[in-house]
Amino acid sequence: MLGNLIKYAFSEGVAKLAPFFTTLYVAKFISVESFGKYSLVIVAYELFFILISFNIQATTRIDYFKLTRASFLNSKRQHLIICFFLAIFISILSSASNEYAYILILLVFSSLTRCISVFQLAVYQCEKSASKYVISNLTFTISLSVFTLIFVNTGCEYLSWLYGLLLASLFQLVVSSTLFGYVRTVLFLSFNRVDFNLDSFKSTFVIALLFLPQALGWWLKLGADRWVIEQGLGASILGEYSLAFQFASVLLIAATVINLVLVPELNVSLKNCNIKRIKILISSAILFLVLLSFIVNYAGVEVIRKVYDFEYKNSIQYLEFLIFPFLVQSFVLIFSNLLYYLGKGAFMAKIILVTFTLQIAINYFFVEYFHVSGMILVSLFANVIVFMLIVVKSIIELKRELKSYLI
Repeated sequence: MLGNLIKYAFSEGVAKLAPFFTTLYVAKFISVESFGKYSLVIVAYELFFILISFNIQATTRIDYFKLTRASFLNSKRQHLIICFFLAIFISILSSASNEYAYILILLVFSSLTRCISVFQLAVYQCEKSASKYVISNLTFTISLSVFTLIFVNTGCEYLSWLYGLLLASLFQLVVSSTLFGYVRTVLFLSFNRVDFNLDSFKSTFVIALLFLPQALGWWLKLGADRWVIEQGLGASILGEYSLAFQFASVLLIAATVINLVLVPELNVSLKNCNIKRIKILISSAILFLVLLSFIVNYAGVEVIRKVYDFEYKNSIQYLEFLIFPFLVQSFVLIFSNLLYYLGKGAFMAKIILVTFTLQIAINYFFVEYFHVSGMILVSLFANVIVFMLIVVKSIIELKRELKSYLI
């Protein structure tokens, strides 16, 4: 168990840090305007992947343990068919955009390719095949960074990441399918064997749909801001913001890695209603993130000053503001584990989607008036609201759980 935990932690750590350092390198060697467009391509991919994969990794981790093998096979075939049709639908919509159709079609294809790979990753996780999970995961992460750097150095500018994504997605699919087994891969993709029962398809669709509000809510939080800045203030401002965003995101990377270790410990403590240990675990994580925020802010400002050109001068100011909403957001990731375990995921999805939708709407209509600094303050306010609601709900549910446990 400990060995698998170390493998997962290493894999996720590399998966988060490799793109981080790659992006910092790219920002140094392309113009600030191109870097803004580079950031937009990533944002568009994140949205396409959410829509096309249709939460297949989340449903797989549940269905694997709840369904019989035959039902699981049929359910995942149905889900993959839904993914294919979503990809076709989005491709048709994308082709209507004459200017960006080429980029959008490549994003759709890459998203669909990765959809199969992340399904296989979820199965590896359920089977506790940590080594296969790590190999497949790192294949994508490392190859994406390598291919992106190659394309940057050959003058592809903001399309470097897109071309890298395309090749890395195909490479991961080949490696992951080899590990998964040719026969088993073909078995799950044998759509001619699907039981085309309308009720069964409807059930598969609805279960996956329930995860969508939260996924879209987090995309609105982490991605839509950059689209709003590009639309309202231009690609150059977006480039400066994106560099600051990259440094501040270290807090989210840290919270994600902490969760890999924290979640099993928290779940055991929640199961035993060990409130004292829960407080210690969460307090330790929060304290670490607070200390890390000071380090990230200081180090980020120094790196921007000494490494990047004058055209990124505003990134320093943006970073000093961004640290605060990112810190609160990292707290949200830690505290949300309590509500997930206590079966309150729907509550999380609602407040995240509603709050962050309002945030984006406000920023979209008023970005020209209060600029990037105002957008960051709105983001901080939204994060604080979500965090407070989660804390209050967690306390209420923990008291209820403790009372039930004592009875």
